[in-house]
Amino acid sequence: MAPVSILFLIIFLEGYVVLSTELLAIRLMIPFAGSGADIVSVVIAAVLLPLALGYYRGGHVRQRHIYGERSRSIRKRLISNLIVSSAILTFGLSYVFLDGSMDILRNFVGMHNRVLLTVLYALLFLITPVYLLGQTIPLISHYFPRSQLPVAAGKILFFSTLGSFAGALFSTLVLMPFFGVHIAVIVTIGCLMALTIILQRRKVSFVSLGAVAIFLLALWLNSPQSMSNAGILSNNQYNTLQVVDYDLNNMRVMMVNKSYASVVYQDRRDTNVIYNAMIEKNFIGTAAIQERPLSILVLGAGGFAIGRKDQVNHYTFVDLDKNLKQVAEEYFLKEKLGENKTFVPMEARAFLLQSRDKYDLIVIDLFRDYVTMPDDIMVHEFFRAVKDHLKEDGVMAANFVVSPFLQDEYSKNVDATIRSVFPYLNREVTGSYNPWNKGQMTINVLYSAQNGPGHRAVVYTDNKNPAIYDRASTTRDAR
Repeated sequence: MAPVSILFLIIFLEGYVVLSTELLAIRLMIPFAGSGADIVSVVIAAVLLPLALGYYRGGHVRQRHIYGERSRSIRKRLISNLIVSSAILTFGLSYVFLDGSMDILRNFVGMHNRVLLTVLYALLFLITPVYLLGQTIPLISHYFPRSQLPVAAGKILFFSTLGSFAGALFSTLVLMPFFGVHIAVIVTIGCLMALTIILQRRKVSFVSLGAVAIFLLALWLNSPQSMSNAGILSNNQYNTLQVVDYDLNNMRVMMVNKSYASVVYQDRRDTNVIYNAMIEKNFIGTAAIQERPLSILVLGAGGFAIGRKDQVNHYTFVDLDKNLKQVAEEYFLKEKLGENKTFVPMEARAFLLQSRDKYDLIVIDLFRDYVTMPDDIMVHEFFRAVKDHLKEDGVMAANFVVSPFLQDEYSKNVDATIRSVFPYLNREVTGSYNPWNKGQMTINVLYSAQNGPGHRAVVYTDNKNPAIYDRASTTRDAR
């Protein structure tokens, strides 16, 4: 029988690996499927159900196999489970491997449904290893004396939960922000290797060498060099940041979770993101008539491209990822932000809750990936907070990816939510679209509104039409 302390160490590490795997899977799927509640729920379900089944199956191992020489069957089963789990997770938790696999599924197989991609990922890379790891605790419990099992059960659950606690906090609060997601993956696979070697009677064996080989593969797939070869400049708990130069088009692109966040030309201080250009032209460039600089709040910094040439107005950029500024200055803009620009690494709603400042212009461009916006900004209360932070006659400009003709429930509800706070607004589609295609894909739509005094609108009719009095008394060329 192994020393009790070793048994509890095994249980602790198993708890760490399972929780860390769940969090890493959620984080790694963000660039490919987004981070909505539907995606997160699929990953959580793909961990909890196999874990429960693993507990159940592990508890039904015939107890006669634990006595004498046959006790080796329990040990072999544990080691086999760990080897298989580590082999599958080495690929399933590798960003480089997933990137290539998802590109094949989307570009060659034609699979674009986010939930379906996540379900397939869970089937291939989560269910089996979690099921096998779930057998660890009931199998280990056979090594405790029957007379002490009630007391041991409490300790087993304690150390398993303690391992899960460590997996939740250490991987997300220490490894991901300070070392990167890829390093958190290496640590997780390293724990599986350590478990395999601990369970081996002979530490130097083919099985141990196999565990080390799998770990070295994980080390290679998740090494800083592999990340660099993939163009990844930052890979923390929030975002995967890349900067790509397209020499033929003479432009540089900042990519956040595999989606275009900002674009600048390499030979001009300019941007070709249409909605950014519209904001700069209509809301910033027209501010010359003001006798003072504008105070501009940008929720969702992107690549800090908005107002890049502006040295007059004052900008406050708010974004959750603290690494964004360094990556943008060093690799994307290739210059420091101007003195009139401030970066606040904070969640958007938290910033609005804490700040008492009011702004002339608030720009909203908050995306977690190529399609998903944070759930907590898609609500009436968020836009109410935005309105409260606008000065009188201040302007709100928000970029959304929705249907151009509101052809789905999500697009309709987004529109209704914004209008619940800003009833009189502009809605401009910033790209080409086909109005006759009912299956029209989503596109960037720029919502804008002014924080003016409210009034009750009147519907003109043939019977009652005061339009002649409401119309402006002077005419101007609007072109």
